[in-house]
Amino acid sequence: MTATAAPRIITPGSAPAENAIVPPMFPGGMLVDEREAEALAAVIARKCLFRYYGPGEGPREVKNFEQEWCQAFGAPYALCVNAGSSAIICGLIALGAKAGTEVIVPAYTWNATANAVLAAGAMPVLAEVDDSLTLDPADVESKITPRTRAILPVHMRGGGSNMDALMGIAKRHGLVVIEDACQAAGATYNGRRLGTIGDAGAYSLQFNKIITTGEGGMFVCLDEEAYFTAIDVHDCAGSLRRAGELPRFAGYNFRASEFTGAVGRIQLSRLDGILAQMRDSHARIAARVSQLPGLTLRRSNDPAGDAGIAVIAFAESAEVAQAICAAITAAGVPAAPIYRADTADLHVYPFWKPVLDAIAAAGAPAPDCPRTLDLLERTIHLDVPPGLTAAQVELIGDVVEAAVAQARR
Repeated sequence: MTATAAPRIITPGSAPAENAIVPPMFPGGMLVDEREAEALAAVIARKCLFRYYGPGEGPREVKNFEQEWCQAFGAPYALCVNAGSSAIICGLIALGAKAGTEVIVPAYTWNATANAVLAAGAMPVLAEVDDSLTLDPADVESKITPRTRAILPVHMRGGGSNMDALMGIAKRHGLVVIEDACQAAGATYNGRRLGTIGDAGAYSLQFNKIITTGEGGMFVCLDEEAYFTAIDVHDCAGSLRRAGELPRFAGYNFRASEFTGAVGRIQLSRLDGILAQMRDSHARIAARVSQLPGLTLRRSNDPAGDAGIAVIAFAESAEVAQAICAAITAAGVPAAPIYRADTADLHVYPFWKPVLDAIAAAGAPAPDCPRTLDLLERTIHLDVPPGLTAAQVELIGDVVEAAVAQARR
């Protein structure tokens, strides 16, 4: 018997090809310089590495980072944590997700989104994405049951979900909305920062993200009680609680260190500049791609607010998409379809084994999101890092145009 080869697994941050003619997609990471080094050195000099106390002049980096995030994003409450996943868990638990409840999540997102629902004790219910590659509001509404507690839209690849429609659904059904803005820090929807439109929002500061502290995250919310519950969730000591109050939740340790706060403050000061660069390059590349035969750009729910981190187009078939991506990559511009059945990628639900196992154990039908898979396997995905020169932008357009022409011969 011939053994079946295991599928190749895609992980975040894969190194670009040796012949790459564009910089790697680490937006904030590529800008790390002496400012971060000086901020870290100052923390070490004070010997206050822990956010609550230390022997030197009082710790302040995480607290200041939270305050500056609130100012930049227009959020009343912010809590810095050790990962975007932790921020999602804080939001879910703070807003009532628990055993016996369901949370609707998209079938296309990093697996941490659905895993966080399981970590909160609830059950993820997978819904289709539409041609914006974010939650399809119609399918969301069809998945609501008496057990549904929350909708968890994910603003994938820097593009906002249809928040007007989703917030309307939530209001009609008495649900809460927790936004996963881990890939969309700073992007907007109708002028408001993503992550601040629903009841709570989560951001990632992992190295691939728009701004980074290596690892880290930020939780924001609108309600004071949700904020204090999130404090309990993120810290079993509840050290930021109001004076005289004891924790009300058996929390974890999702705390951020002063190193995270120090680097995060520098990175946050760069955010709008990073977004401006990516949006400018994105607009020029997208304009070229939109003119190519057989390709349709991903629809945006708010073109002006998109973070601009990726140009994504749909080909007429998976085979054509794969051929175009192969030709683009061979020319030194990394490109790939988002989904291939033979390539395990934890952004796509068929590869979420713990989630699928939990759904099966609960006796629920296996998730079936064929439209999501059809869209994803027809994609041509191009990263748009900041710092691209005008010549590089033009070259990317030329490469894609040539690849499309070659695939259609």
